[in-house]
Amino acid sequence: MENTPMKGQRRFKGTDAGETPESQAALRAAQRAIDKVRAENMLALSRQLDQVLHAATWLIGLSIKIREVRIDRHATVMTVESTPFLWRLFAGDCAWRERKSAGEFDRFTWFAVRYGVRIEWEERQWRG
Repeated sequence: MENTPMKGQRRFKGTDAGETPESQAALRAAQRAIDKVRAENMLALSRQLDQVLHAATWLIGLSIKIREVRIDRHATVMTVESTPFLWRLFAGDCAWRERKSAGEFDRFTWFAVRYGVRIEWEERQWRG
């Protein structure tokens, strides 16, 4: 019961007795700024999760297997299993992002964007 004020005393919530009204106002302004940034971050995350849900529902409806979903501040990337159907599905919208050589094979990473989500898949091509 340390924080309970005595009869006749005023209790200042979250402040010390030595704080001035100016410092209290500055603290309130700082808290409002922190709350604003937190709300903006939550809104961005909510938007990204909504986009992932739309893309995942669409892909699952087309019987495309999802391997991985990565969400960061700047992009949402969904890795799917490679199938020949992806070429028809993303006919004019896909591009290759990366080419790596692995032994006797070249590995190409392709991507397309749907619902604000970058959908990626890898294909192997024998150099033979």
